[in-house]
Amino acid sequence: MRPGVVFVPFLAFFAFWNFCKLPFYWETEPMTDVTYNTTACLAADRPQSCSGLTFEYHLFRAFGIDSKYKMVASKDLFIIPHTAIGVCLDVLFIFALVMGKRGLYEHSKLMLPMAAIFAIHVLPAADGSPDNVYHMPINYILAIGILIACAVGALGMYNDFKANDGEPPSRKRSGPLLFYSWVALGILVNSAPLFEWVLMGTSWRSKAVPDVPHPDSGHDFYTGLGCPWLGRIAAMMALFTVFMYSFDVYAEEKGERWRSPFNRDGPALWQLARRPYPDVEKVFYQMPERWLEATGECFVLCIGVSWLVTAMFNPGIFRDNILRSLVGYNNLCVGFDSVPARYCAMPLLVIQAVLAARYSYLDTIRLKATRAYLSWFQFQFGYWANMIFAVWMACFPMLLVITAEFESWASTKIHLFLFMATLFIMWAMIAGNIVEAEELETPTKIWFFLFTMHTLLLPVVGVIDVLGFHPDLSPEQIPSIRYEHPEPPVPWPVTAYLDYGWFLLLLLTVLFLPDAPPVETRMQVEMGMTYGKTESQDEDETEESDSEGGFKFVACEDE
Repeated sequence: MRPGVVFVPFLAFFAFWNFCKLPFYWETEPMTDVTYNTTACLAADRPQSCSGLTFEYHLFRAFGIDSKYKMVASKDLFIIPHTAIGVCLDVLFIFALVMGKRGLYEHSKLMLPMAAIFAIHVLPAADGSPDNVYHMPINYILAIGILIACAVGALGMYNDFKANDGEPPSRKRSGPLLFYSWVALGILVNSAPLFEWVLMGTSWRSKAVPDVPHPDSGHDFYTGLGCPWLGRIAAMMALFTVFMYSFDVYAEEKGERWRSPFNRDGPALWQLARRPYPDVEKVFYQMPERWLEATGECFVLCIGVSWLVTAMFNPGIFRDNILRSLVGYNNLCVGFDSVPARYCAMPLLVIQAVLAARYSYLDTIRLKATRAYLSWFQFQFGYWANMIFAVWMACFPMLLVITAEFESWASTKIHLFLFMATLFIMWAMIAGNIVEAEELETPTKIWFFLFTMHTLLLPVVGVIDVLGFHPDLSPEQIPSIRYEHPEPPVPWPVTAYLDYGWFLLLLLTVLFLPDAPPVETRMQVEMGMTYGKTESQDEDETEESDSEGGFKFVACEDE
């Protein structure tokens, strides 16, 4: 066992500890010096938010463990993304320790830029804790140290690249510069929580007197930017990136790097944009899964663009929308359910439908080519699952037309039930591939079991929340409770876990789908060709073909 592996449990603890803070940061609004309400906070039923943002805020919210030390920086634009990136870096450190010097070059492409962003993000808020407590430039020293370690790591990558004759040394041992830069980053990044713990320890069972927010809170650089939801979007994208990147290791170890979301050839959308169809007169092998992967990437792009646009032009919708009132949190739909984000989302969802239809077409060709090896049930299940999936994805943009809103309870219910139907249709499309497979690997079985459980349980909790949403009110009275604090029958963390978990498992589809042959395609141009069959085509032709103008598209199974 590598010596560094003994530190993996400690890094895993840091990652878990910091990750637990995010839900409490996400759904609570501690007061700042600007928003502090003296009248409300001096009352007998003093709200917890009156204490401001305290160290280890999740301990305060969950167990009432308070501290006399309050934080200065903006919760949304600094604390949330800072905590999320710290979690991501700890996960990447674990990869580094497990892999040792072998393959460190590839992971540095993500690790070093993320660490540099982490350090630069600290600088505008460096005057806060613990600097203002110890009266020492601790944050500045850590941030500059991280940037120096990143520069050394970049130099190490350059040396490894040159030593490998100008080729990325993906599976070779990294040089000492790159390796020790990772060691330095691991120490520097995880030093900050230690200072917080020391401060918490020195103030055990003590509270600030008076117990008010920090006098500098609400006046800091990040609060002054006035775009709090951008920090939350950055946090979500960082966590999502590292979550998907963690499976790059699995794909590489499996020897099927093409399945990885971080394929060296670039995203599936980029690959298809460069070469969507075969060259004339040349054989071209198409993996239907590549089009399915592009479908998922297009949806992720839609979500990212929509949430960004909503955060910039309509941030109030994140606090005032009926989906949050129903389930207690903001699900992915909230980002593109309102204007102007809806105008950006619609064309992207249409492109997604085209990509999904292309996948269904190619997978059906492959299904027909392998019909001799399939039972009647396997063929029929896969065939109809593909057809229904293609048709449904063409209808999916209707979710932006039939929206969830307080003004129309009927429209909201239709919107939710359409989404629930999507869960089962997506599951059926994936199940078709599972049913057709001759053999399933253990990771595929585990993934499909988890995906099935999430598909079954999410509609159950969703229906419970819909039926339990103010049954005493008529549809016309629903808008009257739009500003109430949401209290769904199912605790929101349960529903959020099933909701976001389902999407994440869906995005891992290509990674865990069973092996299947590619589709061999060829385009041929013939002078004098008319629509329909050419004279050279035999009547008993068994290959699947589609004639469009002067082109003949031929597809057959790869032997």
